[in-house]
Amino acid sequence: MAYHRRSERPADQAAHIVVVGGGLAGLATSVWLAERGFRITLVEKRGRLGGRTMSFEVAGVQGLVDNGPHLFAGCYDALLRYTGTIGTRDRLLWDAPPFAVRTGPDRLLTMRSPKWLPRRTHRVLGLAWLAWPPIPLRDRPAAVRTWLALAAAARKPRAELDSVTVDRWFHRIGAPRSLRALVLDQFVIGLLNEKPERVSAYTFAQALHFLTGRALAGNPRAGDAVWPKVSLHELFVAPAERFLGDRHAEIRTGTGVSDVVLDGDCATGVQLSDGRSIRADAVVLAVPPWSLTTLIDNGNLGRFDEFAPVRKIDAAPISSVYVWLDRPLRMRRLAENLRDTTIEWVFDTGGMHGDTADGHCYALAVSASYEVLHLKNAEFVSRALQSLHKHYPDSIDAEVLRTHVIHQPRATFSAQPGFEDLRLPQRTSIPGLFLAGDWTRTELPSTMEAAAESASRAVEAVLAHLGTGAQ
Repeated sequence: MAYHRRSERPADQAAHIVVVGGGLAGLATSVWLAERGFRITLVEKRGRLGGRTMSFEVAGVQGLVDNGPHLFAGCYDALLRYTGTIGTRDRLLWDAPPFAVRTGPDRLLTMRSPKWLPRRTHRVLGLAWLAWPPIPLRDRPAAVRTWLALAAAARKPRAELDSVTVDRWFHRIGAPRSLRALVLDQFVIGLLNEKPERVSAYTFAQALHFLTGRALAGNPRAGDAVWPKVSLHELFVAPAERFLGDRHAEIRTGTGVSDVVLDGDCATGVQLSDGRSIRADAVVLAVPPWSLTTLIDNGNLGRFDEFAPVRKIDAAPISSVYVWLDRPLRMRRLAENLRDTTIEWVFDTGGMHGDTADGHCYALAVSASYEVLHLKNAEFVSRALQSLHKHYPDSIDAEVLRTHVIHQPRATFSAQPGFEDLRLPQRTSIPGLFLAGDWTRTELPSTMEAAAESASRAVEAVLAHLGTGAQ
């Protein structure tokens, strides 16, 4: 177990809060509470912080490689606030909205309008093909009706949509197959990391509601893509560790929490897996649902029925392979969505980071990757390269310098019909016990923004419980 000892604190005794889980939700919760002057102990069972936003070394590569490519949007207010708090806002690369569909070599549907136009006008005109997509003429009236139905759902999501899948809902509203193949199905998969035939139509409508709501709230860059110019460790993790260290927080890695300590029905601390305990004025469990299930099954939380829905939450996978080539692909955008191949997205990570010292690096990703999750690495790499060859013919003659495969079986939650009823609020019925994590009740899909938003809500709940001051 590793201890990062806090330096000598001032003599005042601020309220002590234990945050369990060192992923993005736990880091943001700890940072924002420490910012308010609370004493923080952050506990992470693994030997490092970061959770799913982690980076690692790859042989032969300078610097760190991320645990798969990550995209967030200009409307991710909570996540942007987190980067502002820890001082990494300048390490973000802003780009046009991530609408770039490659249907074949030299065939890319993307932003097309004069850049000298005002930003909003440029965005609207540049995405005009979405309103009148290149599909058969006979399908276009149905496409118009589909867009209108989507707009209505985004304006006011109906709870009854949580009983049907997106696939069934698309059938119900008459979405033409050509429009689904070109745009809609991949949009669903990319946004929710789940197949249309598996994911809740309500969760999709809620995501559209969130995106359009932020865009209409006056943020002209709400729909823009935002890319990390550095590794996720340098963007989210290391600066947070420094921030917490500067505020006398204690970080414990390499030990888990086996139970929540209760005094009556109030949370008063945590029991560690090594037998020791930590007393606290409040406890925030910023852990994924499957980790919370273990606490429920083996500890005091099992006495409370409110946690039972967590057991029903399933996970969805993401798979990716990093490929380093001796020459660049002829990409027009930093990320392009492929059609009719194993690989769904190609990310120009070398271009994002401005680094080609080890070759031209591309991250090739598959969301909801059930079909490739159990492939041997060599087979997955072969299929990935075939995808590149189909859409980027120049890659056929390129030398592959190295590859690295990443499978994440539990990359996100799986928002199947009924999922919204399984999400728990950040404030529990147990005084002093709070929850954070993308799976908690945020009305958002499983994204970094959901993790940060849950942290923001958990912090507000803790402040309400303890009072707005830190003393």
